[in-house]
Order: sequence, then C-alpha cells, then structure tokens
Amino acid sequence: MNAVILYTSKHGCAEEAAKALQNVLGPGTEMVNLMRAKPSDLQRFDLVILGGSIYYGQVQKQLTAYMNTEQQQLLLAKTIGLYICAAAEGDKAQAELEQVFPKELLNRASASAVLGNRIIPGKLSWMERLVLRVVSGKSEESGGLFEDRIKQFASELQNA
Repeated sequence: MNAVILYTSKHGCAEEAAKALQNVLGPGTEMVNLMRAKPSDLQRFDLVILGGSIYYGQVQKQLTAYMNTEQQQLLLAKTIGLYICAAAEGDKAQAELEQVFPKELLNRASASAVLGNRIIPGKLSWMERLVLRVVSGKSEESGGLFEDRIKQFASELQNA
C-alpha cells in the first residue's frame, strides 16, 4: 500500500508521530511537512494520513488550508487517517480532534486518534512557557507518544 503522511508540527510531537507511523506502515510510506512543502501528486497514494498538533485549540494553519482546498474531493476518494498531538486528555482531546478536521473527512476516515502529548519547554517561546506554567503548573518536559495507539491506528488503516 502506498501511503503518504501529510503533517504539520510546531515543536516536534506531530512529526515524531508521523515518523513512528512511517516505521509501522513500512516501505512505500512518505512523509510531507505541509509547513515546508506540498505533496506532488496524491493520485499515486492509496492511503493519506493527515496530522498536526494542537495549540490554543487549533491545528496549524497550513494543515487547515490544505484540507479546505480543492484537495478535499481527492482526499475523500482515498483511505484516510486523521491524527493530532494534544496536551489535553480524554474527552477534551477527542473534542479537539473532532473540532480541527472537517466533518466530511472525519466521517470518511478509517481511523482517527490522538497519538501523543509531548511538551518540551525548551522548544517553546517564553510566552508559551509562561502559559504552560500558569495553565498546567508544569515547567519541565512531559508526555510522549502513545505507541499502542500508533500501532492500533496503523492497523485500522491497513485493514480498511
């Protein structure tokens, strides 16, 4: 199965998740950071995975713009996987996932999941560190990738 992971990542968690997915899905899986490039041709992929990280309740604008272009019709014809990395947990994280992806893509997705929540204060701006400290009381690295969810997510896509 030819797969492409289209992702955006501000501080690295969503990119780490993309790399972990690429390792699980194996050969034929490409990664494209939408903050730096656009995929050349989606026609050649059977599986398209879209992912990003949540900041202040939103995913990066490059992912949102990509999903809301004429590409959406092409995406709907593919096997689709959707993921986010979010500091929120449980129902709140699930609500964020459902908020950032268009309903048409969510309804068509063969798999969707929150795959991680790593926060690395050293990669944050001073303002982001301040907000983190005020909101969560944390000032050191926390969280990580959910390896079991990554494997389950990949399995659901491979069996779709």
